[in-house]
Amino acid sequence: MKKGLIKVTALCASALICAAALAGCGDSGKLVMGTNAAFPPFEFTTSEGLVGEFDGIDVAIASEIASDMGKELEVADMDFDGLIAAVSTGKVDMVAAGMTANDERRKNVDFSDTYFLASQVMVVSADNTDITKAEDLKNDKKVGVVLGYTGDTIVTDDLQIPEDKITRANRGLDVVQEVKNGKLDAVVIDSATGKALAEKNGLKVVEDPEAFETEEYAIAVKKGNTELLDKINATLAELKASGKIDEFAVKYNQ
Repeated sequence: MKKGLIKVTALCASALICAAALAGCGDSGKLVMGTNAAFPPFEFTTSEGLVGEFDGIDVAIASEIASDMGKELEVADMDFDGLIAAVSTGKVDMVAAGMTANDERRKNVDFSDTYFLASQVMVVSADNTDITKAEDLKNDKKVGVVLGYTGDTIVTDDLQIPEDKITRANRGLDVVQEVKNGKLDAVVIDSATGKALAEKNGLKVVEDPEAFETEEYAIAVKKGNTELLDKINATLAELKASGKIDEFAVKYNQ
């Protein structure tokens, strides 16, 4: 082999190595899911989770998305009200957190197709008889919500409960425990999570379909990231068609 050919071959090999390295930097082989892992049955922590300590409906769905993309799922746990900023700045690739796709959030992120329908409920003590509808919360009741959740908006803006009667926390479990301890009269929270937490803590759920509208859960991505959004929607379509999302819901609501 001539010296010039050796140099050319070496340069080509070097270029390929650099290209591979750059590709590795730009695409680590991981899909990072931002969530708030205190929202059972959608996301929670456990000793043996589906992904490390993390488990739940959203984690199962995200695992399917990552698998279809040939990537490993990584879960980033953070406060719910920081999730939109995290995906907008690229700290995470997507947000799967039982997040309602509303107009306000659409200003900052793009949402996938809907994968779950939910509504709000009130979690109260098992012997409570004076809270039968949302309007009853206005009668000098102490109400708990999760910061940034739909329940927070409803209690603050729609029902206009006085600020000194509202307790906000970063986890649904924390405010539900306050109902159990007698420090709060009720918690307004998403239906599936409310029912799961109520059952585990010996509390009951009060529904009010006239006051609480149906919400659509979807996965959020950075605005303009159509490539990832298309892949997410493709997996969601398959999961819905096969009935897998319904299976996840049954599994994690037991």
